[in-house]
Amino acid sequence: MSYFRPSAAANLSTATSTDPHSSQMVLGEGGEGGRYGSVGESSGLSGENHQYCGSKSGTSSSASSVVDEPDHCHMTHDVYQRQPLLANHDSYINTNGVSKEVGNGNYYESSTSNGMVKIPIPAPHREEPRFPKEKFKTFLAFLFLFCNWIFTTASLALTHERVPNYPPLPDVTLDSISVQEWGLSVSEILIIVSVYLCVMVVFFHKHRWILFRRIFLIMGLLYFYRSITMYVTVLPVVNPTYYCSPKANYTSPVLVAKRVIQLLSGFGLSINGQHTFCGDYIYSGHTVCLVLAYLVVREYTPRRWWLLHWCFGLLAIVGVVMVLIARGHYTIDCLIAYYITTRIFYIYHTLANNANLKESSPNNFFERLWWYPLFWKFERNVQGVVPRHYEWPLPWPRRWSSKNPQRTS
Repeated sequence: MSYFRPSAAANLSTATSTDPHSSQMVLGEGGEGGRYGSVGESSGLSGENHQYCGSKSGTSSSASSVVDEPDHCHMTHDVYQRQPLLANHDSYINTNGVSKEVGNGNYYESSTSNGMVKIPIPAPHREEPRFPKEKFKTFLAFLFLFCNWIFTTASLALTHERVPNYPPLPDVTLDSISVQEWGLSVSEILIIVSVYLCVMVVFFHKHRWILFRRIFLIMGLLYFYRSITMYVTVLPVVNPTYYCSPKANYTSPVLVAKRVIQLLSGFGLSINGQHTFCGDYIYSGHTVCLVLAYLVVREYTPRRWWLLHWCFGLLAIVGVVMVLIARGHYTIDCLIAYYITTRIFYIYHTLANNANLKESSPNNFFERLWWYPLFWKFERNVQGVVPRHYEWPLPWPRRWSSKNPQRTS
C-alpha cells in the first residue's frame, strides 16, 4: 500500500517505473519547489531531464505517491532544497542555482551546490522580570515601621501602670530552671549581632531596596500586633528581682511622651539601662528580632551558604534560651512570637512570589487581610521571585563597582 499526504507548502510529483521488480521515485518540483527537494538536476517547471533511480525506462505518474517497497538503488546526485520549509520572507532561485532570500530589509544568499540552505532564525525574545528600586516606597515602609515602633513604646508606657502585683504565673520551663540574671544581657548581645549581620547581608544584595522595604513592612506589622497584645492582657512580672520603675498612678500625654523617648533612646533594650518598664510580655520582642533575622538571611542568601544559615539559626535558638533562663519572658511569649513572626513572613512571601495572588479574585482569600492593600501597593511592580544576587553597593573603589552584565532571573 502506498500513500502520501499532500503538503500545502509544496507540490510533489512522483514517477514510478513499469518494471515490477524495481521501485523508483522521482520528486519533481511544482510551482514552489518540492518539499523534499529534487533528485538530479531539473530545468524548469515541466519536469524534463529527470534522473531516475533504477531502470531508466519509466512513465511519469500524475498521482502523488510514495512506494513502500525495498529500495534496490541509491541516489548518486546531490539532494537539495530549493526553498526553506519555514520561510518567513520572499525567496526565489536565480539561473545560477543560488537561492536569494530577502526579508525584513536583510539579504541572504546560500549556495545549493552542496545541498545546504541557510535559514535565518531570529533571536528569541525573553521577557525579563523587573525589580524596580522604588526608593520612595522603601521610605514609606520605614515610616510605617517607625510609627508602629512608637505605638508599641506608648503601649508599654500605659501597660506599666497596669501591671498587677501578683507572683509569677506557673510556667513549666521557668519553674524547672534557676534564674540566671546574665542571660538577658547575653540574649540582647546576640540580638545586636544578628541584626547587624542581617543588615550587612541585605546591604550587599543587588535588590537591597526591595528587601529593606519588605523587612520594614513585616517588622511594622509585628510591632503593631505586639502593641495590642501586651496592652489587652497584662501578665505579672515574671522575674521578681528585675527592677521596674515606680508607677506614677496616673497617665498623661506628657508622661507617655517622656517614657517613649526614654525607651527609644535605648532601642528598647535592657542592656542600655533605659528599659525599666514592665509588662511587655505577650509577645516576646527578643524572639521576634532573632527569628526574623534568621528568616531573612535564609531566604535571600544562596543555598550553598548553609553554614551561614546554621549560624543564624543557632544564634536565634541560643538567644531565646538565654531569655528564658533569665526569666525575661514566659514560655508562651516566645512561642507566640515565633508563630506570628514565621506566619507573617511566610504569608507575605507567598503573596510576593505568586503573581496570581496579587490580583483580585473570589478565590484569593489573602485579599481579605487588612494589610493586603498596603502589601499590594509596595509589591505590585515587583515581577517574580527576587534572585539571590549580590554586588558592591558603593561607588568606590571603582574596580569593585564596575558595571558588569548581570542576570535578573
